[in-house]
Amino acid sequence: MSDSGRMIQSPATRLRALLSYNMTQMLYVAARLGIADLLAGGPRHADDLARTVGAHPRSLYRLLRALSHVGVFAEDEQRCFRLTPMAQLLRADAPGSLRAFALSYGAPWWWGPWGRLMETVQTGRTAFEGAMEQGFFEYLDAHPDAAAVFNANMTSMTEREVPEVVATYDFSGPGTLVDVGGGHGALVSAILQKGGRAKATLFDRPAVIEGARGHLAAAGMADRCTLVAGSFFESIPAGGETYTLKDIIHDWDDARAVAILRNCRRAMSPGAKLLLIERVLPPDGEPNVGKVVDITMMVLTGGMERTEAEYRNLLEQAGFALRRVVFMQSAVSVLEAVPG
Repeated sequence: MSDSGRMIQSPATRLRALLSYNMTQMLYVAARLGIADLLAGGPRHADDLARTVGAHPRSLYRLLRALSHVGVFAEDEQRCFRLTPMAQLLRADAPGSLRAFALSYGAPWWWGPWGRLMETVQTGRTAFEGAMEQGFFEYLDAHPDAAAVFNANMTSMTEREVPEVVATYDFSGPGTLVDVGGGHGALVSAILQKGGRAKATLFDRPAVIEGARGHLAAAGMADRCTLVAGSFFESIPAGGETYTLKDIIHDWDDARAVAILRNCRRAMSPGAKLLLIERVLPPDGEPNVGKVVDITMMVLTGGMERTEAEYRNLLEQAGFALRRVVFMQSAVSVLEAVPG
């Protein structure tokens, strides 16, 4: 026991907690069945829930009982289950909902490639390509249901990070901001709402842009944001004063990352600037969540998280000079670059 009276967990206890493969699948199934949404109106019996979702009654009960053991849902003596604060976060409409995360991490197209991590470590080949026989983003283009889950996941993550980003970095300026690979517009909406820009352009793959329309309309930004569909490996809209790329470069290996950055450079005037919003890894052994995210990139996309020196090198290859890095309390940072 520590001086403060709190129990200090043994290394074995801490390691066992990390070996939690089962919890990901349990949460995925509960999220996929929409259990938290069904409990929004109050407690319900396990059999009633099973009938509603078309599940095997005994099996669903055992799942919910196990999740109650760790504080996700709560059970009474009549086998009725109710929401807990953690379960609230599995509701689709909850502020800060993590349902999209649960649906992503447990889905076969995300979960399956992790079983090939050993192969990736031994060969350097991307596990997703070995498991699914195509690249990650090609798979999403061919599977709209998976793409919808992934895009919701990315929107949720961005919505959690952008308040600090727009509060820390000054996005104001006279010209148009072009958000490259901006998904459903969570970042660009936050910048416009803060008053950092009068207008913006959102650029992404055609299917993603189509999904962004409703999100921008709901945010009241439809008339201030131009939507452009395309591939950043081919060309990027020209004429912007500021170009933002959030969680884009880390998706790709060095060669393709440089290709994206070079296309940005071709689109930019000499007075424009480029902002990469990424997790910048410390160059030493300091703990950093980006070091774990890096393995996700290795498994799914073949990309990677990078140090400041590595980003500087990529930018220089593409014709940019890294001017400064704005670090934040959270894991993300803004790397500000200008044409070199």
